[in-house]
Amino acid sequence: MIISSLIVAATLSVAAPQPNIVELAVSSDDLNTLVTAVKAAGLAETLSSEGPLTVFAPADSAFSQVKPETLQSLLSEPGTPTLKRILAHHVVAGELQASDIVNRDSVTTLAGTELPVSYVQGRVLIGDAAVTLADLDASNGVVHVIDRVLMPPPAAKPLYQLLVLTIERGVPLYNDGNRGACADVYRTALDAIVLSGGFGLSESDRSRLRTEIDEAASKDTDALRAWAYRDIIDRLASTSAASAPQSNSNISNTSENAILRFDDKNESRNWQIVLDGVMGGLSTGQVNVNDGSMTFSGETSLRNNGGFSSIRRDLEEGSLRGADALKMRVRGDGRTWIVGTRKSRLLGADSYWTRFPTEKDKWISVVVPVNEMERHFFGERASGSISPDEVRGIEFYMYDKNAGPFRLEVDQIDAVKINSVS
Repeated sequence: MIISSLIVAATLSVAAPQPNIVELAVSSDDLNTLVTAVKAAGLAETLSSEGPLTVFAPADSAFSQVKPETLQSLLSEPGTPTLKRILAHHVVAGELQASDIVNRDSVTTLAGTELPVSYVQGRVLIGDAAVTLADLDASNGVVHVIDRVLMPPPAAKPLYQLLVLTIERGVPLYNDGNRGACADVYRTALDAIVLSGGFGLSESDRSRLRTEIDEAASKDTDALRAWAYRDIIDRLASTSAASAPQSNSNISNTSENAILRFDDKNESRNWQIVLDGVMGGLSTGQVNVNDGSMTFSGETSLRNNGGFSSIRRDLEEGSLRGADALKMRVRGDGRTWIVGTRKSRLLGADSYWTRFPTEKDKWISVVVPVNEMERHFFGERASGSISPDEVRGIEFYMYDKNAGPFRLEVDQIDAVKINSVS
């Protein structure tokens, strides 16, 4: 009897096995839509594998922000490839606890995409999503619940992928002095594009391409031929990257809270340059938009009590509706910069500032809570605050009381919510 009791006690003391990621999601009351999506995409087996994996799991409330017709399309059979890519964009190889994530600038997903990481006011931001519940341990990894569905960038077209591969193989040959071999690699790829009907080029496009290839082939030296072929490749790559189709037309190329992107060179016309010359200073500044980013550059001078250079742009009313912070991806010069917001589209001298440091020639993400921005009037601190709904303009200042050249590159500005309720 005693032995039997001991056996029963020992049996009861054995802990239940830890659930895997899928089992953990199934047992949750807040991940029902994710479970449905995982099953529809055929990823249940992958997420139940040995791993380890880290999953950023959109809560049911996050999926409720997706248009119902879009979600229904994704869950249907024609939407499976797109759904797989979206879900893979939420999964990272390896086990990353929250304490590991905050020490990173970004993570690479199973979709081959990058998700920037930020840590603001005690909240972890993954892309544009806030982690609302962290470190849910599973037998094959860890789950972090997030407050929105993260949309990956569109997959590159096959033509673009071929051209990038061609350049990667041709450039080392050219740099090693094998100019003829480089030209041959470029010519072979271009001939393949002309002869193939699978890259989406019309007959007139291929005819024009044949003419350009023949003209490049007539150049006098291997170096000139290589550069002529490369010019054709660069133009094709630019066109194919810009026209990469969405895998689902109902899904936006960028997050729903994107404020500014810089794909249009004419965007530079929307920015007004304001220099210290209005007070007699000698600082300079200029704005250029190329290759998907905006560059603000120039030189600050302390002569004549100067020392600042700035640019500003109007924003549409409601640009920050539903958000409480600005998120920017920037590459700076190592100097400290100012980002500002304004309540009015008029020039004025009243704005709200936050300073942020940059690392020379390194891309970083900067998150700025709007209600913490400090009011400045003619550069002097003043009382007052601004709310996201009041924002009608954005500006950048170089105003660190130092003389010398400056450069800031910006490739995206988003409105994000960092204080969502858990």
